[in-house]
Amino acid sequence: MSQIDNLDAVADALEAGGYEVQQLEGSVSTAVGGADAPFVAVLTINEERNELVINCQVATLGDIPDKNVAEFAIACLDANSRIRPFAFATLTATDNPALDNPDKWPIVLTDSVPLGDLSDTELQAAMDNLWAALVSGADVLRIGIDG
Repeated sequence: MSQIDNLDAVADALEAGGYEVQQLEGSVSTAVGGADAPFVAVLTINEERNELVINCQVATLGDIPDKNVAEFAIACLDANSRIRPFAFATLTATDNPALDNPDKWPIVLTDSVPLGDLSDTELQAAMDNLWAALVSGADVLRIGIDG
């Protein structure tokens, strides 16, 4: 097992685990889920906290009809205890100043793992946990989008 401490190592470990990756400046992305309509996981490094951050967008706030927002938010909070270590979150202008339109705010499943001695096995476990969170969180998305 090799130690993962940078995005090149993240990309290599994901590829070794069977994922197709795309490296951009400051991130690695990969498809998760079915071939027809996969979700995209974006992995970044928070150097200040020395952690790998995994975000997977499942919707945008604009995808949720106004009449469903309250029920959706409560369903997300309720689901967070079942989908640990991932959690539902919203990325806002606080996270990225370019996100100035609330309808465009991404709703994500998010997790972070310490980089100190992160191995390829632990990264694969984190990706497996993401898949489990996507499956478990499907009902929450139906509440928000379908009502």
